[in-house]
Amino acid sequence: MSDVHIITQIRRAFKQLLSDAAGEEHVHNLSRLATGGFQSNQYPLVILAVTDTLQSDQEHGIDRVEIAVDIKISERTSIANPEESIDAMRLRLQKALADRGDLGFGKYYNWRVGSLSAPDFEPMSDHPDSIAISAVMPVSFTLSVPTADYSRNLNS
Repeated sequence: MSDVHIITQIRRAFKQLLSDAAGEEHVHNLSRLATGGFQSNQYPLVILAVTDTLQSDQEHGIDRVEIAVDIKISERTSIANPEESIDAMRLRLQKALADRGDLGFGKYYNWRVGSLSAPDFEPMSDHPDSIAISAVMPVSFTLSVPTADYSRNLNS
């Protein structure tokens, strides 16, 4: 049994899975964006954001949780073809997500890897004449959590 919230377990599992596929230097949690810039060798960036939607079932003591993991892949325009760099990273991540094995947070179902969004172009604060290109690939699934304790590992 774990003493860590199920969302934290999921975020850690995805960070490890994607780090193994893409290299730890590329994969970051969403909160990392607030701390400033990234080194050039960390691009393309893979940024994780985990959200949940709860459907409570107090009668049976088990809540159903819909999980969405947004994987944002971002590249600087300093390379010749940023779209191709994003596509290459997407392929590495899709392979990892297809062959994910045991993620360590228990049973889940309705696994779905969504399509990459249309690229978004943003000015870069550290390089005023440059832009960054990024796109989001969502992953969604459902799990059941004991209502009394969201820190329980579902395999227990």
